Amino acid sequence: MSEQTTDQLAQLIYESHLLEMNQIDQVLSSLGGRNIPVEQFEKALVQQEYLTNWQLTRLKEGNRRGYFFGNWKLLYLVGAGTFARVYRAVHKKTGDVKAVKVLRNRYADDETARDRFIQEARTVMDLRHPNIVPIHEVELERGRCYMVMDFVEGQNLRDYVRTQGKLKISAALDIARDLASGLDYAMKRGICHRDMKLSNVLLSSRGQAKLVDFGLAAVNAAEDDDADGSFGPRSVDYAGLEKLTNVRRNDQRSDIYFLGCMLYHMIAGAPPLYETRERIKRLSPKRFKEIAPITNYVPQIAHRVVILINRMMDLNPDSRIQNPSQAVIEIDGVINAIRSGDATIYDPALIQQHAEQYAKLMSMQDEGRNHSIMLVETNPKIQDAFREKLKEVGYRVLIMSSPLRAYERFANLDPAESIPADAVIIGCSQLGMAGVEAFNDFSTGQMTKKLPLILMLDSKQSHWESLVDTSAENHAVIHMPLKVKEVREHLRKMLNSPTT
Repeated sequence: MSEQTTDQLAQLIYESHLLEMNQIDQVLSSLGGRNIPVEQFEKALVQQEYLTNWQLTRLKEGNRRGYFFGNWKLLYLVGAGTFARVYRAVHKKTGDVKAVKVLRNRYADDETARDRFIQEARTVMDLRHPNIVPIHEVELERGRCYMVMDFVEGQNLRDYVRTQGKLKISAALDIARDLASGLDYAMKRGICHRDMKLSNVLLSSRGQAKLVDFGLAAVNAAEDDDADGSFGPRSVDYAGLEKLTNVRRNDQRSDIYFLGCMLYHMIAGAPPLYETRERIKRLSPKRFKEIAPITNYVPQIAHRVVILINRMMDLNPDSRIQNPSQAVIEIDGVINAIRSGDATIYDPALIQQHAEQYAKLMSMQDEGRNHSIMLVETNPKIQDAFREKLKEVGYRVLIMSSPLRAYERFANLDPAESIPADAVIIGCSQLGMAGVEAFNDFSTGQMTKKLPLILMLDSKQSHWESLVDTSAENHAVIHMPLKVKEVREHLRKMLNSPTT
């Protein structure tokens, strides 16, 4: 395009709806009128914050459209990928600043891609978690799909690692912990990520890691299930892993594997899987089997960190960390150990010992995982003992001092709400007969009679056992003094928890 005059640029700005004519005239008047060099006009527009450099560049190229999506005015480009571009944008009416992600022009006529983009975005619109960038809108306008997300001041993790090289282990672990927490939140709502990689993580200015592109890996990847074995470009890494390990698509352990790859990359400063654009090579089993030990890059790395990465990236999916919740627990364990001074250097001879310790720890925590226990007890020592010992094996513990309030938590429950606890333990050492009455209320109440119930009687209260009905398999009376282990055995039977 031939060089524009000041008048031509002013007219183009007006026709693009970026500025009203009175705003344009205001800038020109401040410069002494229209008879000024166009370069001076351009400089003033940017300096006075009427236009951004990105907008000005597009205008000089003759583009009249593409600056607005709904109520959002695009300010500048912040990132581009295979399927979409991301812009910083401002709301025309409120002035709110957000990120607007726009599906690329090449997919404007691809109805399948458009539908997937919209469907997947709407699927994750309800996710609200500190480690997930929320999506607020998704729309189709003039054949172009776009979504509106929070704008995160910072940079993506890929660029950060490129700049920093090897990250400090503590920083890498904190980031991995953030990501595992976000995955755990989404997974509990039935959503896998399926595109875990450094470029899909934003680091805020405060150092908090946030996942983007949740659920969008399915865009233009319908071929994943094709009989000819072809794969969509955004899920090819996952496809290669899942084909090798013989697991179904959307297995949550695949996200864990690639989270491990990200942790490896942050610490080593290099990716574990060699990078290539050739699909055949990306699908090759050799790519996953011939990964250099991280000790090649960090010889003095802490033993616990090596074990953690190896467990996340184990090619046997049954030996791998099984879900994001477990990943959070194991990452926290490594973080806490290192902070407390355990920086033992990696020693291959200790692998079996540590593997057994991990297996024991996770077996214990699996016992109570996803189960909550309500303890109705007024003795502080008993409260503390149960809270500590049951939490050690994965239970969530809710302490109640009042039997009446405990029962009301269930009796007044809206049928649409989830129950406050999966089992109730009532101690009578200080509650006395009120504890027995509470047990009978729970065992006969409409909302509570099917709950696992345990009544604890001290040595002087043994004769009260005849006052309660324990004919149901999930109702029991136990006598003091007792060990928490005995209570755990009853809970395992009642809740069908795994045996440790």
